[in-house]
Amino acid sequence: MKTLYSQISTFILVIVLMASCKTTLQIEPPRESYLPSNLTPATSELPLLVEVDVKKLESAINQKINGLVFEGDKLNNQDLSIKIWKAQNFSFNVKNNVIEYRVPLKLWTRFAWSVDKFGLSMGDTYEATGSIALNYKTTIEIDKNWKLVAKTTSHGFQRIDTPKLNVIGVSVPITPIATIALQQSEELITSQIDAILAQTINIKKYVAMAWKEAQKPMQVSPENDLWVRISPKNVYVSPFTTNGQKLYVAISIQAVIESFMGVQPVQNKLTVLPPFTVSANQPKDFNLNIATDITYEKISELAKSQLQNKTFSEGNKSITITDLSVFGSEGKAIFVADVIGSIKGRIYFTGTLGYNAETMSIEVLQPEFDIKTKNALVKSANWLLNGFIIKKITPYLTYPVQDELTTMKTEANKMLTNYKVYDGVDLTGKLHTISVQRIDLVPGAIRLHANVGGNIALKVNDIHF
Repeated sequence: MKTLYSQISTFILVIVLMASCKTTLQIEPPRESYLPSNLTPATSELPLLVEVDVKKLESAINQKINGLVFEGDKLNNQDLSIKIWKAQNFSFNVKNNVIEYRVPLKLWTRFAWSVDKFGLSMGDTYEATGSIALNYKTTIEIDKNWKLVAKTTSHGFQRIDTPKLNVIGVSVPITPIATIALQQSEELITSQIDAILAQTINIKKYVAMAWKEAQKPMQVSPENDLWVRISPKNVYVSPFTTNGQKLYVAISIQAVIESFMGVQPVQNKLTVLPPFTVSANQPKDFNLNIATDITYEKISELAKSQLQNKTFSEGNKSITITDLSVFGSEGKAIFVADVIGSIKGRIYFTGTLGYNAETMSIEVLQPEFDIKTKNALVKSANWLLNGFIIKKITPYLTYPVQDELTTMKTEANKMLTNYKVYDGVDLTGKLHTISVQRIDLVPGAIRLHANVGGNIALKVNDIHF
């Protein structure tokens, strides 16, 4: 009986001793702190595409040049009177900065004609009518004052209906007379066309309007409360281009693009439209630095779903993770793990966060125990310090961010679908590339900085003629 009692006592003592051998850790946590995190401004080119509908321009000129085009008497000091009317609407053909016109005209002339026949001198005043189509070419440029400069030159004519007269059996061609008429009216017609073009296409009005409106802060993503502020610096003008019935004035605004999260930025002092620089190159792709926050809570939830109640062993030692969370300290991520097993308590390990472009995920680089955790483990759980278990844990802390990046781009593209900067000026285009530039830790979240590129442009699509 005594022997049995002695055996039971020994067994209980062993259990107590084993229990007392398990270490309960009391480690002071690292201080939570954060370094300043600013969205880096991006220098970008913002194309401003002024679109001119050639058919509308054609209609506008036809409305302004109508009816009687020219009337003259006593031309070339002769008994010669001429009237010229527009016979039909002008027709246009545009290629880059050259506009070609066909101008059908109706011609009336009255002139004195005399002929000597059979020793007699006979003469009278005669009238004749006919039709002719003039061809003109207009070259357009933009001068340093943002004014459209048009220079129209004649490029011959075609006879539609060449009039002739028979005077007492003598055929009298009036083509030379018609030529005189055209010479008299040509300068008037070309100057009218040039003046109408200069008045009709007021480039400066639309560029100045876009320049001013672009400087107002714009909310890119309501979901992330992301704002953009554009500070234009320089402006470049590229050669005119055409596509079908559209004439394009390609203008590029070089600007500093700033992004802000969580607060609407104050508008900078407005700058006025400067003189432009001529550039043979078309504007480059637009790029914008933006950011999105992934909360520590969200990261912790994913990590816990994979690590909670998971046991890691080394030899006859093991730990089981019961809880896990994360915060920031001096630019590094601090992972807080509650554990039971060969040790019990709360341990802290740290690592630098990096972005893996192939997997589109955030990874923990160079993981190690926090210095105070190291000191505690040296005394009570030295077996953990070889890093074997921490290396097993680290892969579970990878956080995929493809969804966040896709959402970031999608939200920005939603804004671009129909963002009216001003009546008649829209911000259009599509962001198609996205690349992560850096990762910051901010209070409550990991901030993912990304550069988004695309073919964004300010489009003036409602020029009123």
